[in-house]
Amino acid sequence: MDELDQKLNVTFDGKVLRKDLLHRIKKGTNVPTFVLEFLLAKYCASNDQAEMDAGMEAVLSSLQENYVRPDEANAAQSKMATQGKHRFIDKVHVRYVEKEKRHWASLENFNSQRIAIGEKFYSDNDRLLEGGIWAEVTLAHNDIQEDDYAFSIEDLRPIQLSRFDFERYVQGRAAFTRDEWIAAVLRSVGLEAGKLSKRVQMHFIARLAALVEPNFRVKPVK
Repeated sequence: MDELDQKLNVTFDGKVLRKDLLHRIKKGTNVPTFVLEFLLAKYCASNDQAEMDAGMEAVLSSLQENYVRPDEANAAQSKMATQGKHRFIDKVHVRYVEKEKRHWASLENFNSQRIAIGEKFYSDNDRLLEGGIWAEVTLAHNDIQEDDYAFSIEDLRPIQLSRFDFERYVQGRAAFTRDEWIAAVLRSVGLEAGKLSKRVQMHFIARLAALVEPNFRVKPVK
């Protein structure tokens, strides 16, 4: 890593990842890209090679232990009944059932539609009620026969961004000069600012404007 990479890792801890690692691990897995990016940012946010190697092993281990494919749902539910508690990576939905006057969660790959969930989780993560989000979910098995559910959510950590922390972003941006930030933006799309003239750098930056500003148009210069 160069100085800019190190500065990005310190300023945006846990939110920076190396795309080359993503390509390496993506080849052997059938997992959504943003799930892999979350795990890489969690375990491989370092410039020490030994830590990176250990982080890659942790990513692979996490996928092996926590990611459930749809055809493994029955085995995963059986494991829960035996172990009592387990952490999964899955897409979580929350729905309000009017007749029962309560909320229920469901996990797609785990294939369970009636999971008890506390109010704090869907209050803090609006998108659970609006199409669902991918998350790390700690499930617990419920052994009480009188209850009408087998599983409950003890903890939930969103993988997809549920709310954009603009203030945190602004604070981080303040640590960089204008040229450093331009270099960081270009690097995020696979370009190296040091190999481009200032004019070409701004050309690529201008092309990104349409991604953040609806109906943005660039008028050609004659």
